[in-house]
Amino acid sequence: MKALPNRLDLLEFVRAAGKTDARIGTSLPTDHDLWAVAHRSRRVVSPEQIDNDLLAELRDAFNDGRQPTRFDMQAVVVEIARHGHQAHIDHSGGNTATIYAGGLHTDQIGDARWAVTAGPGWFAKPDHQEPFADTSEFQIGPDDDAWTIAVPDHTSPTEVAALIVAVIEQVVEGHARLTESPPLPVHIPGHDQSDAAEEEPTRGQVHD
Repeated sequence: MKALPNRLDLLEFVRAAGKTDARIGTSLPTDHDLWAVAHRSRRVVSPEQIDNDLLAELRDAFNDGRQPTRFDMQAVVVEIARHGHQAHIDHSGGNTATIYAGGLHTDQIGDARWAVTAGPGWFAKPDHQEPFADTSEFQIGPDDDAWTIAVPDHTSPTEVAALIVAVIEQVVEGHARLTESPPLPVHIPGHDQSDAAEEEPTRGQVHD
């Protein structure tokens, strides 16, 4: 890779673009999309042809701003409601945020339980405001903790909601566990599901 004048300015520009994408919840850009983002900078003229070394730096800078494994839990709750299921977020100790979804029922010892819980997450602001979660830690399962599934890395709120809805339906139908993850939604034409779902077959699988 040839030395690029104002390279640090370009990386900061791309990092800011990542932060903007995080706020509006867009899907992760492809390599060509990311190269196009770099070309929008007015301070740095990027090469016309994709340079793999520079592209790797751009991806790191974008991810530093985007935090692609982080997602908005409130957006997940909104999407679950669109599927016709109850869902809300509550703190389950300290600053921990948990999604409770699918309706209440009484277990064998008389305790009220939700069909599904999903978490953990955290509240980014005081008074339990702005709940976020990270895909590396997030688990979904029945409220009795009989089993859980993980979610793929780089998963959007819409995709997390699809998994939660699938678990709700599994629990409501009385099945012991989710035996197969549902197909995850695709956000935009031509944008594939998370690469991590292919690279890490254990993600999205069942855990006892």
